[in-house]
Amino acid sequence: MYQQPVIPLAVPTVPKLELKIKCKGLADLDVLSKSDPQCFVFLMDPKTRTWCKEPIGKTEMILNKLDCEFVKSIVIDYRFESIQPIRFTVVDVDNNNPAWTAQELIGHFDTEVGKIVGSRGRTLAGRLEHPTRRSSNRGTVIITAEEQSQSKRLIKFNIEATKLTKKGFFSSDPNSFFIIHRAGTNGVFSPIYQSPVIKSKSNPLWPEFSMKEIQLCNGDPDRQLKIEVKKFKDNGRVTPVFTFQELLNTQLPQYFPLSPMPAGTNLMIRKMVVTEPPSFLDYLAGGIPLNLVVAIDFTQSNGDPRHPQSLHYRNPSGENDYTRAIRSVGNILQCYDTDKRFPVYGFGGKVNGQVSHCFALNGNPQYPEVDGVDGILAAYWHALQFSELWGPTNFSPVINQTAAICNQHRSGAIEEYYVLLILTDGVITDMDNTVNAIISASRLPLSIIIVGVGSANFDNMNVLDADDEPLRANGKTMARDIVQFVPFRDFQNSAFGGEALAEAVLAEVPDQFVSYMTQHNVRARTMPRADTMQAMNNGGVSYAPSIPPGSPIAAHIQNGYSFHSPPHSPSLHGSPSISRGPQGITNRMSYQQGKN
Repeated sequence: MYQQPVIPLAVPTVPKLELKIKCKGLADLDVLSKSDPQCFVFLMDPKTRTWCKEPIGKTEMILNKLDCEFVKSIVIDYRFESIQPIRFTVVDVDNNNPAWTAQELIGHFDTEVGKIVGSRGRTLAGRLEHPTRRSSNRGTVIITAEEQSQSKRLIKFNIEATKLTKKGFFSSDPNSFFIIHRAGTNGVFSPIYQSPVIKSKSNPLWPEFSMKEIQLCNGDPDRQLKIEVKKFKDNGRVTPVFTFQELLNTQLPQYFPLSPMPAGTNLMIRKMVVTEPPSFLDYLAGGIPLNLVVAIDFTQSNGDPRHPQSLHYRNPSGENDYTRAIRSVGNILQCYDTDKRFPVYGFGGKVNGQVSHCFALNGNPQYPEVDGVDGILAAYWHALQFSELWGPTNFSPVINQTAAICNQHRSGAIEEYYVLLILTDGVITDMDNTVNAIISASRLPLSIIIVGVGSANFDNMNVLDADDEPLRANGKTMARDIVQFVPFRDFQNSAFGGEALAEAVLAEVPDQFVSYMTQHNVRARTMPRADTMQAMNNGGVSYAPSIPPGSPIAAHIQNGYSFHSPPHSPSLHGSPSISRGPQGITNRMSYQQGKN
């Protein structure tokens, strides 16, 4: 029988700050061209008072620019009551390695979040410094902070330009793109989106794209927006200025003349669709569980478990790095699992004289589940007694096995989501097969977390992480990012090692979860904002709500009613209740139980 997952009590919301970053006068470290800057942002470990090894975020890389504005912003928690040291590291990117240490350092700027917020216009400029070349001019980084709104709305655009002639700054059929800028609270425009380049088209129609409202206008529909149409590797300056509210109130398509281009040269917003997709918490409240699957490395490189140098050695406290990682991640995910029974596998070990890359740690391949986190640990210690460490390190079998479990449970009335936790000490030996397995799994309700244990070189894991470039193989591209890799050693000396590890490895799961649900049209039982519902009646603006426009319920919403629906039951046996409140539409949910 289906059971509602137990969701931990909510904690007070921590304000979020969006940091926009630009650089001026950067040191030119390239010989035949200019530097290709990228900025990494780091926070400080509260216990060791040293900079965290992993950045809290990074911008995109910009080609051949010494003065640049990054499109990608960095979002951090803001804690007024705490000193929050923060470091901005700017590098010149020379290769495809995603690690900042693999690039040439331009310089660091160290400050505190409070100093940025307390600066005039919430904008702080700082001089970049190189640790060994302090006297050299490395350039300036400029940071602007703005509190991020809580809007969940998503805006989908379809944009075209017409008659981009060969005259003027477009001297030939233009390879064109556009950049959307948003005015800050200080009135200064910053880039928030850059389109792909359309090659050799006088009437380019760019691919449809979506933006969160917090990114577009930070929840303020009267915030000014500006669109620049540019020629690739050129500085086109054509800037229609408008607000999101103006688009909501106008008939689409809407034409904007591109000055100083000839008459008939226009930017056209063909379509704008306003949606309010459910959040991660909305889906959990709607009864979709998170299921944990664990896979543990049993290869020889871990060392003999009887020796203290082994990664599988059980120290006097009864722990090792494998068990600490299992506890920190498992204790969080088990809160969202309905039955708290987890399949647990080993890979790279020899069982009954046969090498296996996916064997059940409880010895039962037909029913590999164990009870709770303690059951995972008990099965792990027991498996070390009956299995022999062997090799090589192959990931694809456990990924394919978990994918099979996902497919097995997709036919029910309730969609389920899975998180595969892989703990390993070494370098993958079946990289091609693993890439293919991940690409296939990216179309399933699955996230993959890889925790590297020990001191091995884990550079190849960053390829699987695919934060910057999606995985491709055999003509296929991954449907969405589903992999997160974290080396355990980065958290061993942290004041809150277990909590910090769990936060790092689980940080991307909510977005990966929502991405899957959105792509596959899985809806949570929540209601959108009233102004979102009203947007469907304004001009040519489209709206794609969870409740179809024109339905009786939608009609009541138009009249200022609130809809109360069962958020947990897989099937509705009672009737939804409709009530009128003084504030119009609300997001509250109530459950009126009907009879079976």
